[in-house]
Amino acid sequence: MIGRHPGGLEMTARLLALPGIRPPARILELGAGEGKTAVYLQALGFEVRAVDLKPSGPQVEQGDMRGLDFAGESFDCCLAECTVSGCGDGNAALKEAFRVLKKDGCLLIADVFFRKQEAPSLSMGKPLTWNCWKEAFEQAGFWIEETKDETEAWKEFFLESLWNGNAEKNCMDFFIEAGKAGCGYFLACLRKGGENGFI
Repeated sequence: MIGRHPGGLEMTARLLALPGIRPPARILELGAGEGKTAVYLQALGFEVRAVDLKPSGPQVEQGDMRGLDFAGESFDCCLAECTVSGCGDGNAALKEAFRVLKKDGCLLIADVFFRKQEAPSLSMGKPLTWNCWKEAFEQAGFWIEETKDETEAWKEFFLESLWNGNAEKNCMDFFIEAGKAGCGYFLACLRKGGENGFI
């Protein structure tokens, strides 16, 4: 079983490798669900807080990534795996991540994008192409340090969900729509620089 996002914890490890972040850095996980990733991060030696609108694990606090209950510049890193695009207002979530990060902190994000203009907008307000993501990152104040295309992991996730029959009906509907729109999956390290996010 891959897990609730493509690649599971192996993909989380690849995401963490992008900025070379090391313990005991302070990480905030956004949309943490059951908290499996938070437990993994703690085992690596990171100081972790994890929030979810509807937490379902003991490691996870109730919290909304679109309006975080943390002071500005509180974290070295924010981690969001398959959550920004589905949170209801992805632009607000990106701005909140920027706010709570320390200067030179990073947002590590893994999420879907679409290659066709007739694509779902999900939580971003317009078709969620890669250009849509880039504009949203810049508007929130981030600069893109590194990206990786992990579409093959998305395909594996999709096929495994079909094979095991563990995708809920709404997920199946999304998979069909996503396939028609040329769905891909990316990893990105976004950096918070100076006053406006840029160095």
